[in-house]
Amino acid sequence: MGALRMASANQEIDSRAAEWATKRNLGALTPEEDAVFEAWLAADIRHLGAYGRAEAVLARLERISGCAIGDVRAAGVPTVWTRRRVVLSGSIAASFAAVFVGGVTLWQSHQNETFTTGIGQVREVVLADGSIVTLNTNSSVTVNYTKDRRDIHLVRGEALFDVAKNKHRPFIVFADDMQVRAVGTSFTVSILPQRPIQVLVKEGVVELARVSASKSTSVRVSANTQALAMHDVPIVAAGIPKAKIERDTAWQFGRIAFDNQTLQDAAQEFSRYSDVHIVVDSSAANRTVTGLFVANDPVGFAKAAALVLKLQIEVSDREVRLFDGDNTGGVGKL
Repeated sequence: MGALRMASANQEIDSRAAEWATKRNLGALTPEEDAVFEAWLAADIRHLGAYGRAEAVLARLERISGCAIGDVRAAGVPTVWTRRRVVLSGSIAASFAAVFVGGVTLWQSHQNETFTTGIGQVREVVLADGSIVTLNTNSSVTVNYTKDRRDIHLVRGEALFDVAKNKHRPFIVFADDMQVRAVGTSFTVSILPQRPIQVLVKEGVVELARVSASKSTSVRVSANTQALAMHDVPIVAAGIPKAKIERDTAWQFGRIAFDNQTLQDAAQEFSRYSDVHIVVDSSAANRTVTGLFVANDPVGFAKAAALVLKLQIEVSDREVRLFDGDNTGGVGKL
């Protein structure tokens, strides 16, 4: 009976948090309601965690639907509770139900907890504060939340972090000797063999620094920027087109995007997602491809490349070989 009462209380908190998150994103709070909201938030630590999760789930729903809640307000729709908003609020609560089945609760449950993916897998984890971690293929993170900070250790692979805002509780990602500090933003961090550590900022601002270095050596990186870090080499940051960011993060939807990249580079990228390897003969290695492909289907990619680039293909259980019989060279858009 006690467990049932606790579950019911948590559901009530989550439902209330969903309502607050939706109304605040719509800009529908009066000054009086805003005061009530602040009081509700301060009344119980569970309220803060539930509200953070509500904000994160709401952001996720917006990305999936392609329509931001703010678009409704910008279109001049009066800020009242329409059926659309009630349905959206219910969607958030329904999303919580799926989250709780997985056992995600308060920050206390995220102390040295590890999440991993196998080769070809992509996994999304909603943390107790509402932040979302999306793990790419063959990746691993360890989460350690306390009342004062949120630490994530990227052990291997690549992850996308959609961070719930909390200026009093910094969110820090550690990757080898690098630390990436954020308050509320969206960015990826990758630590891959024989490659520099890469940070790709989609939204907001993050601060990069060596773990052993002083704060004066930190580098601030804003949206649409890529930062690369290698041992004993200064961090290099440069702006990149938004289209490239979309391509580089297509993996979260199970896709790999290429833009005029060589077959050799494409084969290396596919090797991260499957045990079936693409072997490109030197006669075809510099052929280039452009397109969007299923990440864990190297055979399908190889067949498409062979067709478009007029290459020969040999397929076995663990290997796909591409080669050029006449060595004429070429470019293919798949």
